[in-house]
Amino acid sequence: MTFETPVSNLPPVPCPRCEQAMRPATVKTAIWRGERLFVVEDIPAQICDSCMEQFYDEEITDLLRRLTEEGFSSLQPKTEIAVPIFSLDGLIRGAACAPAGAFPEDQIYADY
Repeated sequence: MTFETPVSNLPPVPCPRCEQAMRPATVKTAIWRGERLFVVEDIPAQICDSCMEQFYDEEITDLLRRLTEEGFSSLQPKTEIAVPIFSLDGLIRGAACAPAGAFPEDQIYADY
């Protein structure tokens, strides 16, 4: 995610998750719809620098939902990017590869 901070004189809003102060920003987000990936930028949001959550108002949330449902067919892409795809197959040992409860949470390992 990329954040740009617009100028604002409003008092900070507390984060609903961690209760730290949030700040207004313009963000990017990635949205999956089936096997297609869409990147949306220039989204007005409130972000929390403490827990890194980002929140949208009701109007923005509704717009993103509608665009996602229609597969972004009403918009022309500003640009396109190539996205490399990586796999963790064979790199994770422990609970992620076994039935639930088979390993304690502290026995999950990744080889990297």
